Amino acid sequence: MKKIANFGKKIGLCIAILFLFNACLNDTPSPTINATGVDETKLLQLVNALRQEGCTCGNTVMSAVPPITWNNLLAKAAYDHSKDMNQNNYFSHTSKDGRNPAQRISAVGYSWTSYGENIAKGYPSEEAVIDGWKKSEGHCKNIMGSSFTEMGVGRSGEYWTQVFGGR
Repeated sequence: MKKIANFGKKIGLCIAILFLFNACLNDTPSPTINATGVDETKLLQLVNALRQEGCTCGNTVMSAVPPITWNNLLAKAAYDHSKDMNQNNYFSHTSKDGRNPAQRISAVGYSWTSYGENIAKGYPSEEAVIDGWKKSEGHCKNIMGSSFTEMGVGRSGEYWTQVFGGR
């Protein structure tokens, strides 16, 4: 009988440890590397930190603006453009087939009233690419755009595309 009681205590302890381990895992944010090759949680944190603080884009002081949310349609448009640039070895806001960002965003089904696009090449991480865009006046102004409420980012190889939208 004593062995059964000890066995029961051990089982109970194991279940408690597993429960705590699972709770810890669920409370710990994990990277959300998605089908577009990026950590969307990290990108949203970095972009929204800039938007919350405000920053200087070139010579223009940009006031704080509301945070934005992730949009999977914009992420698809971004990834598709990064993939196209990577596969066809070019770097431009205009696709090889002549499409511009507005056409690519509409093609994935996103109905927009405003949009913006940032592209980059050669950055190794989310932090590095956001820092690069922050140091470029036009890209920085897109990040700080008050008409934008959503964004998506996609990466293929060395190519990054960030797409902003407002509805």
